[in-house]
Amino acid sequence: MKICSICGKTFEEYGNNAQPVNNGVCCDKCNLEIVVPRRIQDSINNKIKRR
Repeated sequence: MKICSICGKTFEEYGNNAQPVNNGVCCDKCNLEIVVPRRIQDSINNKIKRR
């Protein structure tokens, strides 16, 4: 079992890179609800800055 670096709960799946939220490994739920939206928002923000 692993511990999610975002929510602190244990999980058994493979795990996901929690960047840019933190440097750990996160569960699928946190990946879908927190990490992916943050990556999308960061990408949008970077495109706006380049204009």
